Amino acid sequence: MKPVPTSVLSALLLVCATQTAAQANKDFSAPNAPELVSGFELRDRYKLPKHIGETAIYVDSLAVHHTREEVSTIVWKNADGTWSRSQALEEGPGLLPIKPHLDSSGTRLLTADEARAVEQLIRDPSLYSDKVERTGKLEVGAPFHVMAIVTAYGRTTVKWNGRLLGTSGKLADVILGHD
Repeated sequence: MKPVPTSVLSALLLVCATQTAAQANKDFSAPNAPELVSGFELRDRYKLPKHIGETAIYVDSLAVHHTREEVSTIVWKNADGTWSRSQALEEGPGLLPIKPHLDSSGTRLLTADEARAVEQLIRDPSLYSDKVERTGKLEVGAPFHVMAIVTAYGRTTVKWNGRLLGTSGKLADVILGHD
């Protein structure tokens, strides 16, 4: 039997890996974790976009102490291949009886470095299968996060408090703007 040239073998492996990754997920429906539904409801109250039905990462963060702060963050891939980020913060009653209100909201394009990082991370199979690991001391009023990742490469939901580690932690850092 004649040996297969390394370049041919590499090309075949790349084609197989690309086909497998491209067929990993065809479900682009809205995530249904209650925390994310709450984030969608927040967006509905203020007539903000949700970007359902496309490649997107949804994060809902909730912290409650003196006030309740809920942050809905969505990062999605536009039709032209660029990535955008929308974030909305609603403050409401916690220990203090305040009226719920939109504290801030905004949308921007991801920087080239952020977009490259997101693209690289969503292609990593470990993102969709790794065990959730976190670190850090939890303080009173520390936020609880839920992140749903919906891409052609896979679909998963991650829940955590503290600092998220691993591939999903790296993605959360980019999405939430942490270093």
